[in-house]
Amino acid sequence: MTPHILGFCGTAKNTGKTTAMKAIMDGAASRNFVVALTSIGYDGELVDHITGLPKPRIYALPGTLVAIADSCAKGSTAEIEILKRTDIVTALGKVVIGRVRKPGLILLAGPTKSKEIREINQMITEYGCDLILVDGALNRIAPMVETDGIIMATGAARQTDIELLTAETAAISSVYRLPLWQPPQNEETVLQVGSILDEEMAADAMAQVKKETKDIVVSGIIGKMGFQALLADALPLLKGKNLILNDPIKLLVSGSPIDLQNWIVRLQDNHTGILVKRQVDLRMITINPFYPRYRYASHDYEAAYVDKEALKQLMRENVAVPVINVLDEDEETLLAIALKEEK
Repeated sequence: MTPHILGFCGTAKNTGKTTAMKAIMDGAASRNFVVALTSIGYDGELVDHITGLPKPRIYALPGTLVAIADSCAKGSTAEIEILKRTDIVTALGKVVIGRVRKPGLILLAGPTKSKEIREINQMITEYGCDLILVDGALNRIAPMVETDGIIMATGAARQTDIELLTAETAAISSVYRLPLWQPPQNEETVLQVGSILDEEMAADAMAQVKKETKDIVVSGIIGKMGFQALLADALPLLKGKNLILNDPIKLLVSGSPIDLQNWIVRLQDNHTGILVKRQVDLRMITINPFYPRYRYASHDYEAAYVDKEALKQLMRENVAVPVINVLDEDEETLLAIALKEEK
């Protein structure tokens, strides 16, 4: 059986990504699923390095598969049987695939590239599992295109103004819902260009547009200055045409989500389509009212909270995907939403 692959990302530190991941693991355990864990980069610290506040740890049960750096396997308190050593290199050593024999805490560090995540997912599948969980972060989100769906954690640690936080989250959600591009039969109407990062690159790309061009396929990203240049100088040329990106994540790295949404709206108002070659399924947004509040008197941080009910209500009124406070839902329900099962 092909396992389901879920990715987890947070919009900032302390937004509850690990808590959401643990809840999904608990739901999977209740169904006797074999779970596999890997990470894009590094996680698993005992305390936050900036605030000094405790962080949730990943506790793995016997039978759990892991794809992590060799030094992390040695540094975890769980006893891990090494099944395979790969040639994928990380800053913490080569990635190994192992199976937890005695339960304990796992230090997660894994591949950093989309191709490597794809290879790891294929390797893990050979050992038999029902669910692969990929731990990530917003600043290392590109490899999330290799998942079936994403669970995004956000909250007051990102922004304590809940109206602004909601607007930002709604903007991110709208990017994930951009329509899928259907390549035309007539390839002469398609223009392939690279990244559009600044005014010069925008001008170079637009200079290649011909009368018959309908779809402009951007293989890289459109940066903030690239968008600004297109909006300032190229709207007449882009009218009635489409800009195509590889996936929504190529857009989310462009800058502020609210700015990005505004740029997209301006292009759409110009009758310029924004489409993607590959959609990434945003399954759920988890919200966390906690944030670390700095205490000037003692020069440290304390745990603080925004109004969780107000946050949840405002999010649910403005965001088009399920919005969940993990601590208010049972693990079975969370897993069902994550897997897009009918409940």
